[in-house]
Amino acid sequence: MAVGSSQKGGFLMPYKEGKKWRGKVTHQGQRYTKLKDTKAAAREWEVQKKKELKIPAKPLPSELDLLSFCSEYLIHAKKFNIKTYQEKSGLCKRLLQNWGKDINVCEITPRMAQQYLDKQFSTRSGNAANKDRKNLKRLFNWGIELEIIYHNPVSKIEIYPHQRKPTYTPPVEDVLRLLAVTTRSERNFLDCILQTGARKSEIFHLTWDDINLKAKTIRLWNMKGKGGTMKERTLAMSDELYNSLWWHWNNRKFKRSPYVFIDDQKGPHFGKPYKSRRRFMAGLCKRAGIRSFGFHALRRFVASVLDSKNVPLKQIQIVLGHSTTAITDRYVSNLQTDMKSTMNLLQIEKAHEDGERHENNKEREVKK
Repeated sequence: MAVGSSQKGGFLMPYKEGKKWRGKVTHQGQRYTKLKDTKAAAREWEVQKKKELKIPAKPLPSELDLLSFCSEYLIHAKKFNIKTYQEKSGLCKRLLQNWGKDINVCEITPRMAQQYLDKQFSTRSGNAANKDRKNLKRLFNWGIELEIIYHNPVSKIEIYPHQRKPTYTPPVEDVLRLLAVTTRSERNFLDCILQTGARKSEIFHLTWDDINLKAKTIRLWNMKGKGGTMKERTLAMSDELYNSLWWHWNNRKFKRSPYVFIDDQKGPHFGKPYKSRRRFMAGLCKRAGIRSFGFHALRRFVASVLDSKNVPLKQIQIVLGHSTTAITDRYVSNLQTDMKSTMNLLQIEKAHEDGERHENNKEREVKK
């Protein structure tokens, strides 16, 4: 349902129905509706109907201060993942510092929002301003949905110019050097990323119920669904990943745990699934003598390998678990294979051996 803006007739709520818009007014338990060609016409009908029924305009909630508004929103935001929650919490702290905790949330104007974002742009960066703009817009939209406020002061503020920081994707040689210094358990963990393009959180939450060794499939979960709901995708295992997980199943230390990867280091998380592995990649890179990079760089590496093999963009989107190809396009650019053969392309060592064999053949041809 689309929520409208306020006018003299009160809070308007026309919503799309097919190609038309339906106006709706409820009074004393009776519901009145009317189909109109446009949203504006549906709003106007609602205004007139409320005048006809003599419904008084709904007053603005005059007592809600910014601190209470932000506190309620952060309770709502706890359903999102930690990173998203921290992002929203950081925004609320900056808003309270900038506007004060006692300001009536209904008194925040587009000009105030623009001034706040301009300040973020000048003191932080265009990326920071745009991130705050996105979260600020969602904050006020949430207020509209709950009828706490009737307008969004950020809705017409344009995106700020920004420059994306260049991202590092390791070459095949460095990935092979990384794998060469791993223990078998470390290698199994990395294989789950390198053979699926999974996010680290998806591997942390991986359970044996998500692994079907008979069907050779792996199911990955993330919180990228609307409203923070869990989404799943099931991928075919490459032969390399199958061998890694088969070994890991037969040699697991924590037989009763449902999780695939368990923290076996002494500490508060011993015997529990990983929540983070902050020093893991840095330590491996140092051991291998290569430039340091993180888990997400391996995800970009997977995308680059598939792109270099001319895998369709839609297939890469499925592998990476993106909601749209537009997001995938940030990782790759090219566009033909079934999912099984697609996943086998991620067998890094085989791909490297094929490349060396191809180069050796070229050298032989030149010598002839």
